[in-house]
Amino acid sequence: MKSKNDTPKFPPMWVFNLLSGFRRFLYNLYFRLIPPNVAVFEKAQRFWIAKAIGVACELNIADIIDSGHKSIDEIAEKCDADPDSLYRLMRALASDGIFKETDKKAFINTPQSNALKEGKGSMKYMIEHQLGETNLAMLPELTNSIKTGESVAHKLFGTDIFEHLKNHPDKNELYNKAMSNTSDIFSEVFVAYYDFSGIKKLIDVGGGEGYLISRILTDYPDMQGVVFDQSHVVKTGSKIFEKFGVRDRAEAVAGSIFEEIPSGGDGYIMKNILHIFDDKTCIRILKNIKSSMPANGMVLIAETVISEDNKPEFGKLFDLQMLIGTEGGKERTLKEFENILNEAGFKLNRIIDTVSPFSIVEGII
Repeated sequence: MKSKNDTPKFPPMWVFNLLSGFRRFLYNLYFRLIPPNVAVFEKAQRFWIAKAIGVACELNIADIIDSGHKSIDEIAEKCDADPDSLYRLMRALASDGIFKETDKKAFINTPQSNALKEGKGSMKYMIEHQLGETNLAMLPELTNSIKTGESVAHKLFGTDIFEHLKNHPDKNELYNKAMSNTSDIFSEVFVAYYDFSGIKKLIDVGGGEGYLISRILTDYPDMQGVVFDQSHVVKTGSKIFEKFGVRDRAEAVAGSIFEEIPSGGDGYIMKNILHIFDDKTCIRILKNIKSSMPANGMVLIAETVISEDNKPEFGKLFDLQMLIGTEGGKERTLKEFENILNEAGFKLNRIIDTVSPFSIVEGII
């Protein structure tokens, strides 16, 4: 039974789709009205905004400004930056709605820059990770991956990307925090769009620090939960459980998704796990889950589902990161999800779209 927690209210999908379609229309109209060479040149400059957002996160600028009004000299002093250079960064970000310049060379936060602050709803660590040293080292190798179809992680780091992170505790800590950022976003969407009422025990496979399972448990007081991941990841699980007040109903279990997965769950979740792997490996993981669940069990896969049209989508861009950074990983279409589920002995029951970039793919036995 679901409790009456204050889950954020999201618009119905038809409203979201209508607004998204209108946005696409205006966006495409603008670029049709300007010369094509100007259009592609303008689009190519977007990486400067991306990197500027990453720098703002590294320097904690949104937290420094907080709810106040800070001059560029005040901000520069607190983040140890050159005031004139910092102003050029802030000016560029403010032009895109991230921060707002009020008086000359003075800034306040906007709703978008507030999302760069520490705390609930933050994207700070995810952006730092995505625009940090590891990913930016791989980015210039995109051409090589396009030509060969291969990841560049081994070429650059001598191992796969996850072993590389594991071998560098500072990078691994940032990655774990980044995954908690995405769990923060998706967990609210998940509990708003999916009804877990029939599930007694929910197991989050590859669930990181346990943020997602903890958030779901707060809305379902009769549910038991397990977060399952590698030992160096789940070691902070108890702190997350304590934070959400679910420690008496949640358990952190260490292990490998390629070996024995905790049994007894009538629901299993994977958020952004399968996109790391090729189809053969995904089928192996899904078979492991199937062997651990009862006959009435289900698996919920939270990932992007790529449409087979020309619409702009987060997943189509994220897929390029999977290409350069993983061994055969990819974002998948509906048909591709259906194929790997069928091969593992599941049936694709439905796909639930949400207002986030991620959908919920439900597989049943």
